[in-house]
Parts: sequence; structure tokens; C-alpha cells
Amino acid sequence: MLIAFSCVVPLKAQEWKSPHSLDDEQEAPAVLLPYPKEVHWKKLSLALGKRDDWKLEGKKGKMISTAWRGFLSDIPAGKSGKSLLCRLVEDAAALPKEGQAEGYTLQVSKKGVEIHAAHEAGFFNALQTLRQLAAKGKTLPCCKIKDWPAFAVRGFHEDCGRNFQTIESLKRQLDIASRIKVNYFHWHLTDHPGWHVQCKAYPQLNDPKHRTRDLNDTYSYHQIRELIKYAGDRNITIIPELDMPGHSSYFEKAFGFKMHSEEGMKVLEELIREFCSEVPAKDCPIFHIGADEVRVPNAKEFVARMSKLLISLGRSPMQWGGPRDLPVGEHSISQRWVEGGEMADRSIKPETIKCRTIDSSVGYSNLFDPAMLVRRWFFMRPCGVGKGDDLHMGALICNWPDMRVDDKSTIPLHSAQWPGMCAMAERAWEGGDADGDGLASDMPAPNTEAARAFNLFEQRLAFLRKTLFKKEHFPYWSEGTQKWTVIGPVPETKKEEVRAKVLVGDYSGLDTRTAYGANLYFRTKPSTGYLGMFSGTKPGACVWAVLEYDSAEDAEQPFMVGFDAPARSSRRYSGVPKAGDWSQCETRVWVNGKEFRNPQVYKLAGKNRYMSDTWFAPANEDPLTDEEVWWAHQPTMVPLKKGKNTIIIEQPYKGEFQSWGVSFIPVRE
Repeated sequence: MLIAFSCVVPLKAQEWKSPHSLDDEQEAPAVLLPYPKEVHWKKLSLALGKRDDWKLEGKKGKMISTAWRGFLSDIPAGKSGKSLLCRLVEDAAALPKEGQAEGYTLQVSKKGVEIHAAHEAGFFNALQTLRQLAAKGKTLPCCKIKDWPAFAVRGFHEDCGRNFQTIESLKRQLDIASRIKVNYFHWHLTDHPGWHVQCKAYPQLNDPKHRTRDLNDTYSYHQIRELIKYAGDRNITIIPELDMPGHSSYFEKAFGFKMHSEEGMKVLEELIREFCSEVPAKDCPIFHIGADEVRVPNAKEFVARMSKLLISLGRSPMQWGGPRDLPVGEHSISQRWVEGGEMADRSIKPETIKCRTIDSSVGYSNLFDPAMLVRRWFFMRPCGVGKGDDLHMGALICNWPDMRVDDKSTIPLHSAQWPGMCAMAERAWEGGDADGDGLASDMPAPNTEAARAFNLFEQRLAFLRKTLFKKEHFPYWSEGTQKWTVIGPVPETKKEEVRAKVLVGDYSGLDTRTAYGANLYFRTKPSTGYLGMFSGTKPGACVWAVLEYDSAEDAEQPFMVGFDAPARSSRRYSGVPKAGDWSQCETRVWVNGKEFRNPQVYKLAGKNRYMSDTWFAPANEDPLTDEEVWWAHQPTMVPLKKGKNTIIIEQPYKGEFQSWGVSFIPVRE
């Protein structure tokens, strides 16, 4: 018998439990994301009427005004003659102390809508829920909701230091993020290509000659204040990051000395003072100093000096808290991240948290394909715990498109920004004690609670793709309940022998297992922790995946098909397939016994194979194309017959530059 190395899903993961009733979710007359803590549905509904029918009564504020305008914008203009009231009641007693900061109660009845909350943020969140209740059409389902977040921080990050994004683009992202109750935006403003913040003290920092990308793009302090106010009106706090003392080659060009030198620290102190004088502490209470991926001889002195200054200016310092970063200061917030083998276990072991911590360790959106990204965040536990406290603050999903991006509109497409953010928002709001670390790599069987919860979540994503995200890139297609037989892995020297047996359905003497879903992960790249069913298998192996797929008719049907894609940071991957091929790793596909060649046409056929990371190589200055990212393609039309169809995929493992796996996703939406 040919023995495979497999990654067994822990028993605890198989016992994963949803933090809310799945029966209630399945019967819900509205799509809510994140799902509320408590919701009781009634069988009645309230006619939504027309825009001018509605009146808001009670608590006032900028956040409330912003949310109310959004709600009204979804309702047809005009007046029907009805009188519809949304009443806001300031009421701390409506919620326990832990839920008062952002929690609310919301009741929809035949009399109208009544919302109770202790603070404006709670009313804002309630109005976002009301907007979701109205999203299906002409009525509001009658219900009673009591809700508050499990974690105080539910954030997202954009790297505008490497690839500048306009204020208008960022405003659009803040609008959408606030709709799913995301409440922090981590704004990475400086990196190797340049300092993109207006600098009055040292104008040379804004000189195009010291930049390598987006040469003429700088955020003025007026724009920064404008965006911070815009975010605040949407219950989002902006965390600006001026990365120091690493990621700073532009600084050395401008000054001739390094950031961690005495001269450099004096300059940085002046830059921090300038920023903090331009942006009030009440609007920007957290200031991120980076301190990542660098080693300097005076590390503790550097951190202490910058942190002390920020505290004196009324700010909470924040730093990256990964394995290759400067030590986190005594009074700093630690933003934890991991890479490589550390990702294969748990995001964070809670016993290692000794200071205020935000969890960014599950995986960056630029590393994974859409399915793995969503799975990782959906099944994670922020900071390794079920709900937050003063130390376990929450989660923040990061997007690092390190490569040059000429068309910035492709950033959320290539990194599946919105599907990943939805999964983060769900888990960081809901929390939950269940440990689902093993489930991202190897989906549970359909009869488990974990599988049912994920399937229902995917149904919510499918609805949001057509509504909230209808004008955005949303590269995610539901896994469904596909059942695969996986054969192998076997040494490539035995590939032809085993293939002959697999093609006739003879698995005798072979190692087989069952797998579920539309995305199978055998072994991901080193940077993502070698996640997958066969995490111990080395290159030089081969696996077959066999699917029995039922079709209602004889027809070509659309599937999203992919076998590898580059990290949007290091570009490392197997390359654009040659004409007719599925990959540059000798992937083959058979449909009902006949080999099916790839019908996609590529301008870069056979090119862009990068077997090692390209961090500072010329390749990172060559913008990524849609051809290199399979989920940016049009669906592949697969010829099927009515009834049962047999799809066989042969997937060799050629090298660690390859994400070894299979994505074969029916496009049902």
C-alpha cells in the first residue's frame, strides 16, 4: 500500500459549535452580517413604505445622521401617506455593562421601530442592522434583537505606503466596512517606496526623487483630517501608521542617515510632533509606529523613546508584535502576526498575551486564495479566546499588495478583500468558544455543525454579493457540499502506474480519503504555514481528486477553476499556464473519461514562473495581471452530460513555490 502523510483534523475542531442558533439563522427572513447575539423573529412584517413616510425621533448625533441617511437611501423616494416612526431611546439599562459601548436593542413591530442604546455607536450599529432588515424589499420583518460585539476591535488595514490609494477610494471602503460593523481602519502611510504624508518640517520627504512609486502622491493634513472625520461619522477609528525604524529606504535617501541613529530619532520625534499637532488626540487616539521586520542595536531605547513621546501627546502607541519585530513597549498595543510554520497551529495562544493585543495572525488577504482566506477567518478565535477584554482587544485583517499596482481598483479583486473582511467581521463581532483551527485546511463533513454553519454563512455572502457588494469586486463562490475521493499522495515515479488505475476507478492498494467542498488544500506555501491535508508531504508527489457531479442537463456549465496563484506580496508561484495546460505543474483534468484541456487563452502563456520570493527584485515592480490570478478570470465552461459526471484531476507537487491543491467551484449564482 502507498502511504500518505496527512494532517488529521483535531477532535475538538470536529466538535465546533456555532455561537448562535443555526435553526434561527436558517429560518431568518433577512440576511444579517454579522449575526446578532440574540434575535427573535415574529411572523408579522411592517410595510417599508416610501422615504418621506419615515421620521426619526430621539437621540441625535453625526453617526446617527450618517446611518439614517444611509437607511433612507435604500427606500424608494416619495410619500405613500403612511406614518412610520423610528424612535431612539438613550437607555443604558437595556444592556449589560459589557455591551453598552456599542450594543443596542432593536424592535420592529406594527407600530414602527424602537431602538435602545447607551451610546451613539450603539444607535449607529442598530441602524446598520435596520438597513440589513430592509434589504430584501418592501417590508421589515418584525423582530426583537439584543446585540453587542464580543470584541472591541474589528478592523481592516490597507498598505498605502507601497501603493497610494486616493481619499475617494478610501472613503468608499469606509462606507462599505461600516455596513458590516467594522470599526477600525489601520492606515499604513509610509514604506520603502516613500513617505506619503505631508511634511512641513522636512519637505524633502515629499520630494518625488526620494520615492520609487506614486511619485507625486501625498496625503495633505487637510485630507488626513477629512478622512478621519469621515470615518468617525461611520463609527470607525483610524489608526495611522508611520513605519519606523524599518521599511525606510526613502528616509535614508532623504537624510543620509538611518532612522534608529541619534539624528534619525530626533527627526522622527519632530515628525511625530508635527502629525499629532495637526490631528487631535480625540480623533486619533492610537498611533502606530510599525517597528516590524528590522533589527537595530538600540531596539529597546528606540521603542521607549517613541512610545514615551506619543504617550505625552495623549496617544496610545501601537506596534507590530511578530517574531521579527522590535520588542513591544511596556505601554504599547501589540498587533500580533505570524508566518510560516506558526500559522499551521493557532492564531495566538492566549496564555502568551501579556499586554493589550490585536490579532492579525490568521492570515493576510494578499497571501491566500479567497476560499482559504474566508475559512481561516470564519473559524478563528480572535486572540485565542471566545470574547474580548482589556488585553484581548479583537482582530484586524490586513492587505499587503507589496508589488507595484498601477490600477488600484484591482487591489480588492486580487486579494479578495471584501469576502475576507466579511468573515473577520462575523467572527470578531460574534466571538465564540469553539476552536476551529483545523477546519480551514480540511472542511468538515456536511453532517457536522461546523459545515452547516459555514454553508449558511456562504448563503449570506451570496446575498451580500448581489446587494451590498454589487458594485465591488467580490471574488467568492460557495463551496457547497461537493464530496471528493482523494487518492495519494504517491511519488511521481509511480504517477503513470497509479493514473492508469484511477482512470478506470480501481483504487485497490492505494491510499484514499474523503474530502468536502470545492477547494481542496494539499499543502500551501511556506509563508502560509504548509496548511493542508498533506502538510508533511514534500515536492515530488502526486495526488488525484475525483468528483461525482450531478447535472440536470446536457450542457456546458461554468466553473471557477484554479490550481495556484501568486502571493500579492512576493509573487512566488508556478506561473501562467501554457496554451491548453491548467498550470505549469503538469496538472491534468478528465471529464467522463476524456481529457479536458484548458480552453482559457493567455497573453502571458508559459511565463511569470517565480520559484522564490521577489521582495526587492525587479519582478515586484511589474504589476500583477488578472491572468495570474485565477479568480479574476471568466468561468471555465465544462462540458457535462445529464446525470452523473466523473471529474478526475491529477495534481503533481513540483516545488514549494506552488500552492498545492485544487479549486473546482460550480458557479451557481
